[in-house]
Amino acid sequence: MRPLSHNVRRRVLWVLFAIFILGTPLLIGYSKGYRLNDALGLIQTGGVYLHSDISNTLVFLDDEFVENNGAFLRNTLIQDLLPNRYYNLRAQRDGYQSWVKVLYVEPNLVTEARVMMLPSEFDWIEVPATTTLAVTEEIEGATSTTGTTSPEVVPNPEYVDLEEYFAEDKDQFAVEVATSAYAFIRGKRVATTTTVIEIQFPEWLKDVASTTNLKDKEMVREREGIVTWLENGDVFAVWARPEDPIPYFFCEADLPCKEQLSINWWEDILRYEFYPNRNDAVLVLSERGLYAVELDNRSQRNIQVILEEPNLDFRLQGDGTVIVFDTESYRITSW
Repeated sequence: MRPLSHNVRRRVLWVLFAIFILGTPLLIGYSKGYRLNDALGLIQTGGVYLHSDISNTLVFLDDEFVENNGAFLRNTLIQDLLPNRYYNLRAQRDGYQSWVKVLYVEPNLVTEARVMMLPSEFDWIEVPATTTLAVTEEIEGATSTTGTTSPEVVPNPEYVDLEEYFAEDKDQFAVEVATSAYAFIRGKRVATTTTVIEIQFPEWLKDVASTTNLKDKEMVREREGIVTWLENGDVFAVWARPEDPIPYFFCEADLPCKEQLSINWWEDILRYEFYPNRNDAVLVLSERGLYAVELDNRSQRNIQVILEEPNLDFRLQGDGTVIVFDTESYRITSW
C-alpha cells in the first residue's frame, strides 16, 4: 500500500482538526444538558433521580411508562427533561401502596426524591394476654399412677414482656441521673440516693437546642442530622448540621431553603417515630390509626396506611419491627 501524499495527509489533518473544534463544544454542551428543541433552539435540560428501596417498581412520568427499576439497581434516573416545568412522577407495584410526587425540574439540575411504598396489607402476628397450657394431674392408684390432662389459662410471657417494654418507654435524649441527699437520723449522717430522668443533648446539638427550646418540647428525636419534636399535636423538623449541605426536601425551586418543616395533621398526633432507616419520613399515630408520612412537602405529601383503628398505641424497635397495642392484645409486623 502506497503512503498517503503530503496534500492528502494535510487535508485529513484539517478535517480532524475541524471535527475537534466543532465537536468539543457539542460534547461539553451535551454533558451539561444542552439539547435542541423542536424549533432547533438550544436549551439546557434537567433530570429527576428517584431513590427507592423497593425492587421491581414501575416508574411513570406524566402517566408515561419509564422503566421497571429492576431487582438490584432500584434507583431511577430520568434525563433530558425540558426545564422550568413540573412533572408528575408515580411509582407502583402490585401489593404495595402507590407513591406519587409532583416535582419541578430546573436547567442543568437533577431533582431528587425518595420513594416511600408500604404494603397494601400487612402480615400481623397477634400476641394475646393469655395462653393455654395442658396440665396433667396425677392420681395415685393401688398398683400404678395415672393422670388426667386439663387445659389451664395462664398469662402469656411474651405479652408480659411487651407490657414492660411499653412501660419503660423513654425519650431518645433521656438519661438516668443519680442524685444524693443527706439526712441526720439519730445523730448519724445518712445518705440516700435517688434516680431521676433528665433530658441531655449532645454538644453538637446544643445550638439547635437553644434556638428551638428543645428542652420544652415533647418527644424530641434525631436521625442523621434531622431533629424533630411534637408540639400542639403537630410534628416539626429542623436541620441540625449547618456545616453540611441541607437535605433536598427542605428546598423548593426558586425559593430559599426552609429552616423548618412541619406536619400539620388534621387531628392531634399522639405519638411518632422516624420511619425505619430513613430521616425523611415518620410514622405518626392519631386517634384514627397509624400512618407513614413524608417530611418532604414538595407537592402533596405521601401518606400511607399501616393500620386504621381507634385507641392504638405503638412502638418501633431498632430492627424496624412495629408493635401495636389495641388495649387488649399486641400485634407485631415489619416490611
